[in-house]
Amino acid sequence: MELINNFVITIVTTLIFITAIEIIGPDNSMKKYVKFVLGLILIAVLLSPIINFFSKGEGVITEVIDKYEKEITNSSAKETNTQDEDRLREKSFNENFNKNCVSLLKDKFENYDFISEIKCDVDFTKMTFKVDKLIIGVQTNGVKKIEEVDLSNDKDKDDSIQKEIRTFLSEELKVEEEKIQVDYL
Repeated sequence: MELINNFVITIVTTLIFITAIEIIGPDNSMKKYVKFVLGLILIAVLLSPIINFFSKGEGVITEVIDKYEKEITNSSAKETNTQDEDRLREKSFNENFNKNCVSLLKDKFENYDFISEIKCDVDFTKMTFKVDKLIIGVQTNGVKKIEEVDLSNDKDKDDSIQKEIRTFLSEELKVEEEKIQVDYL
């Protein structure tokens, strides 16, 4: 691009120079010789980039290709860095969300310990997130009495604490109750 720009500037400058000489030149028999010489100068100016291309062309082409490759490499490196940053931001978001969730639960339910794991899609361009699943692990603080195990009974172990935790999180975090899973540890 730079070569073409320089070539156009050289041609325009030469044409202005030739026109100025033709205007200043005398109107006698010498005029045809002046035009002949100016024509030779114009031909030399037009042929000089072609001669340069054949004499140094390989180096110029190689240089242009190297510049192009560097630009492609830089753009792909920037894209890779952006993807790495997005993954890191998403990981940090998930960790902070889990910490905040555990903190909310500990403030409300003091007699229990909690572990939180969220599975969500985060869009940092729109600053939105969509929770796919929120898994909460619950454990009582003290020693728990061992309950009798009944293998013949297949009832769901969804007791009042699990329901209360699910409802609380649904209201606080604006997440559907179906996406919240509460399990005992």
